[in-house]
Amino acid sequence: MEKVKKEKSGKVYIPLILIIVLLLGGVIYWYIDYSKYINTDDAHVESDNVAVSSKILGRISQEFAKEGDSVKRGQLIVLIDSTDLVAQKNQAISAKLQAEAAVLQAEAKYQYDLMNNKVQDITISKLQEDFDRAKSQFRSDVITQEQYDHAKKALETAKAQLEADKSQAKVSSTLIKTTQTSVESAMAQINVIETQINNTRLYAPSDGLVGKRWLLPGDIAQPGQSIFTIVNNSNLWISVFLEETKLENLHIGQPCIFALDTYPGVTFTGKIIELGSNTASEFSLIPANNASGNFTKVTQRVELKISIEGVKDGKNLSAFRILSGMSAVVKIIR
Repeated sequence: MEKVKKEKSGKVYIPLILIIVLLLGGVIYWYIDYSKYINTDDAHVESDNVAVSSKILGRISQEFAKEGDSVKRGQLIVLIDSTDLVAQKNQAISAKLQAEAAVLQAEAKYQYDLMNNKVQDITISKLQEDFDRAKSQFRSDVITQEQYDHAKKALETAKAQLEADKSQAKVSSTLIKTTQTSVESAMAQINVIETQINNTRLYAPSDGLVGKRWLLPGDIAQPGQSIFTIVNNSNLWISVFLEETKLENLHIGQPCIFALDTYPGVTFTGKIIELGSNTASEFSLIPANNASGNFTKVTQRVELKISIEGVKDGKNLSAFRILSGMSAVVKIIR
């Protein structure tokens, strides 16, 4: 009987011992992990995202890419209808031709006024001679007072006409400058319209993948409204939001390891490439404000950027398709 009791008591203690060993092992593993790493799962993959938007208001005529397509910098991806702009350009060209014709007309009028001034000079010279002769004859009583007055008035009228003609020539000269300004204005308008026509062709600003298509052909694009979002998949990093209480000994270049939920069991390597200059809440839409008098202290988080450099077991990093937005679990080596 005693032997049976000892066997039963031994069977009872064995599970307890195993549980204690497992608990101790867990505590030791947690302590080693805690003392060696700074852990966080508030992390995800990020990249540079570039919005392709129109500078002008217009209807989208064609799109040459769709979501998931790879595009190269300078590749035509959107065409906006330019029918109205082409009509405006033709109208501006007609206005320019009319202004150029007005310049030619003003120059011809100016040359006519100059020649008319020369004719008037000759006329005044002849009338001056007639007046001098009439003056001499009037003193000799050869002509009457009336004839003398007519010669004098004719000379004065010609001189006044010359002054009027000179003023008209100045007006014609000013008219040339005015019409030339009209030509320049029409040319500037044509250049503006040509720039707008060029803006109807939208090109990829960088290499990458089309992450999102916001508008379809036939939609009206507003100035500044995104049509495509291009993800620069050649420049990826891990964005980490770490508690401010864990930042004390962190520095640029500190090694890290991380795992992506997409690839369980695969450990990636990297290092800290950027430490945030402010907390995440500093530029939030609704920043913290205790003006009401009620205050609850909350541990703030600061953004860190971690590079993606390789895989721990020696695999080729290019074998893994890493996308912007993937969740990550990060361990920063102390």
